Amino acid sequence: MAPADPPGLHRLIYASTAVGVLPAHQLDRILLRSQAFNPSAGITGLLLFHEGTFLQCVEGPEAGVLSLMERIRRDRRHGGITLLESSSCASRAFPASSMGYVAPRNLTSGQRIGFVDVLAAVRDRAKLKLADLVWPFLSTFGDFAAV
Repeated sequence: MAPADPPGLHRLIYASTAVGVLPAHQLDRILLRSQAFNPSAGITGLLLFHEGTFLQCVEGPEAGVLSLMERIRRDRRHGGITLLESSSCASRAFPASSMGYVAPRNLTSGQRIGFVDVLAAVRDRAKLKLADLVWPFLSTFGDFAAV
């Protein structure tokens, strides 16, 4: 069950690069810890990992989301964290998921292309282009997204 949208709802989206090769069991560990911790903190979101790059959207009470981001910044499995969005929001984009995850093998060809396009815009620091790419890309994950 998704948490009710509290006042002060905050959304944060970032991209980062895995430090070294990230074995599947490490990725599973990240996901399991997120799914265990996030419900009690009122956090929902989506985690994607493809070709050594994370893209994550987390949403919930501002203090919880910002605290989670600080833990992510200290996590030695991440490097080159780029904050794409950090702002208040009226409702959740991923209300039904304590931390949804789509394995790289389950990305559609369109989602792979979208992921590559978002990451290219991140590398180029193309802010205007990013705004046009991030949400259309994230909305393709309908199993997790708000309808």
